[in-house]
Amino acid sequence: MDAKAKQKIQIQVGTLKNLPVLPEASLRILEAINTPDVSIDKLAAVLSLSPGLVARLLGLANSAYFARGKDVGDVRTAIFQVLGLDLVKALSMAIIFNIQFDTRKCQEFDSEHFWMRSLLTAVAAQKLAADAGQLRASAPSAVYASGLLLDIGIMVLAYLMPDDLNDIFLASKKNQLTVSEEIVRRLGQSHFQLGYLLLNKWQLPLLYQTVLQHYDDDQFSGPEQPLLMLLRICRRLSAVLVAGKAIDTLEFEHVCRQLDLPMARLNELVEQLSENKEAIQNLASIMRN
Repeated sequence: MDAKAKQKIQIQVGTLKNLPVLPEASLRILEAINTPDVSIDKLAAVLSLSPGLVARLLGLANSAYFARGKDVGDVRTAIFQVLGLDLVKALSMAIIFNIQFDTRKCQEFDSEHFWMRSLLTAVAAQKLAADAGQLRASAPSAVYASGLLLDIGIMVLAYLMPDDLNDIFLASKKNQLTVSEEIVRRLGQSHFQLGYLLLNKWQLPLLYQTVLQHYDDDQFSGPEQPLLMLLRICRRLSAVLVAGKAIDTLEFEHVCRQLDLPMARLNELVEQLSENKEAIQNLASIMRN
């Protein structure tokens, strides 16, 4: 990359620090989501400030993945009878970002593929955390949300730098690097760091900020280390599953030992995710619309 092109990229990346503030309705929703003891009625009322958010949540509640045999027509029922408070919080946070960032100018950005990867990572992390000795004290909703927001920096790039990200997608196909590797090669920093800037600016919970800030740091030794180790496994699993390739779970054996996670549980999860792949694909379609 020549010096002029590199300078242009650096200037554009710098604009991430000047991200627009969220609309008032979204701020109120995020505040409610991040209130630990918020009531179902209070959350339902605040979520109703965003018709687009409500439509997606109802679509998810009525999907085959969550279906309970009858139509769900209001947010309160979706929370109370189908999705649950914690899951609604995590999904609402992700949907707010999806609504905020219009990615259509980046032709190579596949929103459904993006949410398929994110949902698979989140589901896998939540399920495995329950059986990992090093993570049993972690809140399932926090683990799920961490996985769901892991790649949010790519969405930010699709919104702020659509042409550059488009070139990155095309180049990654040509030179056989992953999109993440190509982003680092072009921009000099990972999309995880860009996602961290976003979460920091919008003052999301410190856990999610820390996960993104240190995702690339193998030497990080803070209390979030076990979660980061798990998320790296799950992100890899999601990539292989979406690509339709066979998964060799033995590559994760060492990390599973460190997490006190039985390999049998990992193998069982891979089968479960493979069986539910189509249903999760439908969820991804609802998330993007």
